Formats: sequence, C-alpha cells, structure tokens
Amino acid sequence: MLKTIALRNVRHVFGEKPVFEGINFKCTEREKICIVGENGVGKSTLLRIIAGELEAESGIVERNGHVRAQYVAQEFPQEDMALTIAEYVAKHADVGAYKRAFATGAELGFPLEKHQEKVCSQLSGGQQKILALSTALSAQPDFILLDEPENHLDIVSRLELIAHLQDYRGGVLFISHDRLLIDSLAEKVAEMTKGQIHISEGGYEEYVEHRLARIKGLQRAFDTEEKRIRKLRETVVILGQKAYRGKDIAAYRKYKAELESLKAKHKETGRADDRRTSITLTKGGPGFHEGRLLCRVKKGAYQYKGQPKETFRNANLEIRTGSHIVLLGRNGSGKSTFLKCLMGALPFTEGEVAWTPDLRVAYFDQHTEFDPERTALEIVTKELNLDDESGRAALGAMKFDKETMDIEIKSLSGGQRMRLRFALTFGAKPDVLILDEPTNHLDEVTWEILLNAVNSSRSTILLVTHDHEFIDGMGTKKFWMLHKGTVHERHKELSELIEELRA
Repeated sequence: MLKTIALRNVRHVFGEKPVFEGINFKCTEREKICIVGENGVGKSTLLRIIAGELEAESGIVERNGHVRAQYVAQEFPQEDMALTIAEYVAKHADVGAYKRAFATGAELGFPLEKHQEKVCSQLSGGQQKILALSTALSAQPDFILLDEPENHLDIVSRLELIAHLQDYRGGVLFISHDRLLIDSLAEKVAEMTKGQIHISEGGYEEYVEHRLARIKGLQRAFDTEEKRIRKLRETVVILGQKAYRGKDIAAYRKYKAELESLKAKHKETGRADDRRTSITLTKGGPGFHEGRLLCRVKKGAYQYKGQPKETFRNANLEIRTGSHIVLLGRNGSGKSTFLKCLMGALPFTEGEVAWTPDLRVAYFDQHTEFDPERTALEIVTKELNLDDESGRAALGAMKFDKETMDIEIKSLSGGQRMRLRFALTFGAKPDVLILDEPTNHLDEVTWEILLNAVNSSRSTILLVTHDHEFIDGMGTKKFWMLHKGTVHERHKELSELIEELRA
C-alpha cells in the first residue's frame, strides 16, 4: 500500500488573520505535485505544516504508514550555518548516503566531497542550495518537500535537478514559479488562492486552462450577483418608503439584510481576474535611435587581490540602443563582478569601459526597502515625480487595482512589493536597464508582468537570469556568455549555449 500524507480541514492563522482555512489535500507516494499561487497566500506555511515543521492552528495532518520526509526550505537554515559540509550531510542523512550526496552535488554543479571541510556559512547561496538538495535526495525519503528549489541555481543546475526529480521514485511536493520545472515534473498543480486550494491534473498549461475555466465560472456568478444587487437596491428603496409609512417593515428588513450581505461579499472577493497580462509602457524618450553605441568594453579584465587568476579577461563587447542582452554563466563564474566593472563600481584591472555621456542607467535591486507606512501611490509619485493620474497609470501597468494603490506598504504581499519595484524601475524610462536575476522569488502573475514589461520596453536591457522559460519568452535578444574566464557575445541557440556551460 502506498504511503500518503493528507490534510483534513486544516486552518492556520497569522496574527489575527487566517492564512487559509478548510484546506483538504492529499499527496501519495510517487506523485509529483506543484503548489502555485501569488506571494503571500501561504504556500510555504502549508508546506511546512505538511513537513511537520509547523503545527496547524486546527485540523488534522494524517500520515499513512511510517512516512519518512525530507524538507528543503527556500533559504539555508541558520542553525546549520556553523556546520561543515560533512557535518551537514551527517546530520540530515545516514552514513550510507554520503556517496550519493557527494555524487549528486557534483552533478548539480558543486563538488561537495572536495569541499567537505568547508563551513556552510562560507558557501554561496547556490552552493548551499545544492548541498541541501543533494543531501535530501541522497536520504531517499518517501516524500521530498521542496520550497522553490530553483532559487539560487544556475540554468544548468536547474536542468540537472529536473533530471534527478524526474527519476525520483518517492513523492515530490514542491513550490515553484519556474514553468520549465513545473511542466517537466508536475502530474498535478495545486493552486492556493484566497485561503483555498484548487487541484488540476497535468502540468502548467493544463493548470492555466483549468484556472481560466474556474475563474470564468466565478465571473459569471459574480455578474449574476451584481444584477441581483441592482434589483435589491431598487426593491429596498421602494420598501423603505413603505416602511417609513409603517408598511411591509419585515420585507424591508429581509431584503436590506440580503443586500448588505451581497455587498460585503462583493467587496471582500471582487470580480475574479483571469490574470491575462497586457502591459503597455511608455517607450524611450526623444533622441532614442536604434543601434546607437552606448557602451564599449575593450580588453576588459578583472582579478581579485590574492587570487591566482583573473575572474574574466579579454572582454570586448558593445551595447547598442534597443538591444535586449541575456548574460549567461554558471554560479560563481563572475557575472556579478562583471556587472560591477561595467557600471564602474569595480575598476577593470586591465582594459577599459566607455559609456556615452549623459545616459540614464538604472540597476534593478529586488531588495530595495520601502517606508512601511507609505502607500505605493505615494512612493511612485514622489520617486518618479509624477502627478496622481500618471502615478496610478504606472501602478496600473503593474496590475495594481485602485484600492491596492492606497494601501500601506506593510500590508502588501511580497509579489505586490516586487511589482512596485518594477513600476519604479520601468517607469523611470532609463536608457539602459541592468536586471540582475529579477525572476527570483516571483509569483506567476509578477513573472508575466515582468516578461511583458521587458518585451514592451524600448530601454536597452542587460539581463542576468537562470529562468529558461523567461529567456524563451523574450522576443528579440542576444547572448553574452561568461564561461571559463572569458566573456563573449555568442550567436547560438540557448540550448547550444547550455551544453557549452555544462562542459
């Protein structure tokens, strides 16, 4: 008999507000299920409850049989930072799993055995994620529970992880916003929305079709209720006049109570949004000519002090107006160092970079913090020097509704805060926009908004991402590749470049 984990009428509260309630969900050994939903809906909380890391406020979590589960969180656990790699593997897997963990780590892109005495706090985010994933897989549990396993992994490591999980014989329950990962693995997709969970069979495309069909049904129900509200308003006005004269008081109270109930329900739920994004952003300003040289790097190289060799060398590159450039490279190859040199934050140790004067160059930082007491509209109008109407238009382009624009930042979800960052970045209309891994931690709606914004923008864009589907979704693009100490423009297909990065 296959082992199962089942949730019965599970409810959880954060502060005084329920994150979700009445959740019923079942995962069977050998099933592969992806949990999706906007940031802040409680996906990570639900996974922690399933993993036994967190106790639900109420409801039952049933484990059929002696269930062994391994949970890998979004970020590496702080309590394990002082351990060496060898100690971490010993803590989270049996001695017999050592070789499997080391072999898996090497395949994912980090040779654990070679660095086993290294302390975990000294590892990069990508190395920590590979250590956690390799150890969990090597333990061969009945269920492996993964919270955004793609985060911090480069494009090659993501493909290797997909191959391992496809072959994995236990149950796989994972949260992800990576469409390639979902389509390659998921047999079911569980969408969390408004405190509930909806299951659809199949991968990402099947989930989208199921979701749209469900939302159309909700929209029809909402529209029917709106008609009922209009009719009730007319009825209540008439009955109110009669009640004023002492007639039909009971009927007036009955219909008025129904009207207030429906109005409250409409205000709380709103009309279901099909989340089809259609973004139009203002194009580049006057004087924006296609193909004009903006930046030239000649024989650029950088070497950190004390290091035996250069991070990269002999970089000869050009950035021209209208280009959308994707910078590819493995974790640790030096992409961030190269960007710092390009922007002047680090001086090239050899060669030079020259920018056209008076360019507006913007760098997207997904960790920008906002005053929690201010609203999104206040921030956009002040930072971009816009009037109220233009500020609302900039936020509307990022799928903010009128009500959300006026909510304090502290009450916004993670996805909404990220959209605010995008509104500020794209709304500034820079000549050159540098985006360093902007797709990390994005929910599906924000992912689509960003993709459409990139494709619609006339800013020249230099983008670093490991998201295969995002790169595929970009329209016109060119590739730079940083590999084995060199960075060049490459005129090949993405699949061919990935194979080169494997080498």
